[in-house]
Amino acid sequence: MIHFFSGWINSLNGRLVFFWLIGSLVPVALLGGATAYISYYYVREQAIHFASEMVKEKAKSMINLQKPIVSVSNHIASDSNMLDVLFEDTSVSSISKIRVNALIEDSLAQYFSLDGLTAISLILNEGRSYSLSIEVEVTSIDLLLFQSQVESCPQLSESQLCWPGIQSNINKKSLHKQVIPAIKKIYRLNEETMQEEQIGYLYLAFSTHSYRKMLKQESTNNMPLLVLDQTNRVIFHDVPAMTGLAVASNMLPPKDDVPHYTQINGEPFFLVSHTSNISGWRFIIMVPEKQIMQGIYQTLFIASGLILLSLIFILFAWINVRRRVLKPLQALSSAMQNKERSISGYDEKKYELKEIHTLFYWYNKYVEIVEHRDQQAIHLREAYDELKLTQDQLIESEKMAALGKLVAGVAHEINTPLGVSLTSLTHIKEMYQDMEKLFLQNTLKRTDLERFFSGNQRGIDISINNLDRVSKLVNTFKTVATDQHVEELQSISFAQFLKNTLISLEPNLKKKNIAIKWECDEELVLCSYPGILWQVFSNLIMNSLIHGYANADIGTINIAVQLNGNVVTIAYSDDGCGMSDDVRESIFLPFFTTKRHSGGIGLGMHIVYNMVAHKLKGSIICRSEVDAGTEFIIRLPLETKLLDKDDSSSGPIQPLQ
Repeated sequence: MIHFFSGWINSLNGRLVFFWLIGSLVPVALLGGATAYISYYYVREQAIHFASEMVKEKAKSMINLQKPIVSVSNHIASDSNMLDVLFEDTSVSSISKIRVNALIEDSLAQYFSLDGLTAISLILNEGRSYSLSIEVEVTSIDLLLFQSQVESCPQLSESQLCWPGIQSNINKKSLHKQVIPAIKKIYRLNEETMQEEQIGYLYLAFSTHSYRKMLKQESTNNMPLLVLDQTNRVIFHDVPAMTGLAVASNMLPPKDDVPHYTQINGEPFFLVSHTSNISGWRFIIMVPEKQIMQGIYQTLFIASGLILLSLIFILFAWINVRRRVLKPLQALSSAMQNKERSISGYDEKKYELKEIHTLFYWYNKYVEIVEHRDQQAIHLREAYDELKLTQDQLIESEKMAALGKLVAGVAHEINTPLGVSLTSLTHIKEMYQDMEKLFLQNTLKRTDLERFFSGNQRGIDISINNLDRVSKLVNTFKTVATDQHVEELQSISFAQFLKNTLISLEPNLKKKNIAIKWECDEELVLCSYPGILWQVFSNLIMNSLIHGYANADIGTINIAVQLNGNVVTIAYSDDGCGMSDDVRESIFLPFFTTKRHSGGIGLGMHIVYNMVAHKLKGSIICRSEVDAGTEFIIRLPLETKLLDKDDSSSGPIQPLQ
């Protein structure tokens, strides 16, 4: 399966489908995702902003209801007449109650609306209490319960009105078992110390039913309202059973007007709060996340529809491209694989695209060009084979010419010592004939015999020395000639090889008075082909004689041999006329020569490079400057591998730098 998918994705069909899907679906998916995210962010921000404005309005409405209560409490707590009545008599009497109630009613009469107020009580520190109840005539104050509610208002300042939330009613006679109290401290000037001192508390009790009714009008089903007191107990919630319960602080917004994400009963909500600066209550609007997500779902539905519509268009476009592009390309690919002559049908307007027509037309043209090229390649191959045969023949001719020069030089060298030996032996013969005459005539003297022995000894020595020289020349010639024509891998003493090679080339060197100096370790043994090595040195020396010393009759050739690891480095240099850069770069090219007018064919150095690089498995580079001589650096392996059949062929050689 993986192999099939890999093959499919690497095909034109697979790549086109893949990139088409990427180029079409990805932008649509990104657009849909971006739209969904932007919609979610926008809807959430709008909902939270709306909730923030709404909670401010809810808090403002409640603040407007509680402002008159603050005014009433301040008026009552600062009423000097009431304070005088309270302290005219230190006991609670009916008259004092009536007077206090009358003063309280006068204070309430100045305000049009105190919704939900059920009772107002004045509770003094000494234990006296005065109450005005709107619902019952007789009141009974639970001071212990009152004291616990006062303690729930810590750090209550002089002017502040404390709202401890929903509490049990301190009036045992009241029909309202739970009320929402507002507590304020009452102060009076002490005439002795001339300082304000607290004398008691003003206690206002409001009906929870009335407050719930008012808050119920402020709440909606889409965005429920939650009201908490300063201790995070529930004052109002859509579920009445939660009234009075405490809410964990980690579920509430840490700051006002900042949305807070939480889960309530497993459902996610965004909470936005606002705190009343009068009562300290926190008004919290609860925004269900599912309400926000409804708009997101609609956006996702639209995006999904767009993606599906895009897929339909992509499928339609793919069918069209497959019919008009891929099938023609597959036909072209099949024709190229099967090496068909042409693609039939391209000129029958089977394919509508202009580019396909052009492609098929040029493919057929290409096939014609290839066929023509193949024919030319065949002719070129035949010409190359003929040229290679000619080159091989020329190389053999060059080898034979070198051997011929060697024979001529050796014959010339042999002729002189043989002539001397013949002359010496002829002289000895004449002396012998003279001695024989003297002996027959009985005229032989002692002096004649001594002269005969002396002359005979000199003649024999001259003959032996010259014949020995001839013998050495013949043996050297035999070795060189044999090595040149028998290509067998041999272990040779390189120093002895150089000595024999230079002896065989002495006749050519004497014509120019050229001396050869060489250095080689006597113990260096090279495993190579001596005949090929002789050909290399012969061509190098003849190249120096013909080109380097063309205008000179004296010079020196230096040959230095060094062993570096498993590599034998041969430095061949002459002090001839040198070469220009153009000539040096072309010296190893076949048929390149600067002596073509003198009969040169330009194969000498090509043969050297061919033998060193291909047969001896080495390398050769040339360094030369005009009037500064020429140097060849040859590097050969200490042990050359056996020649392969293909190694004897000479390919096109590029000039070495």
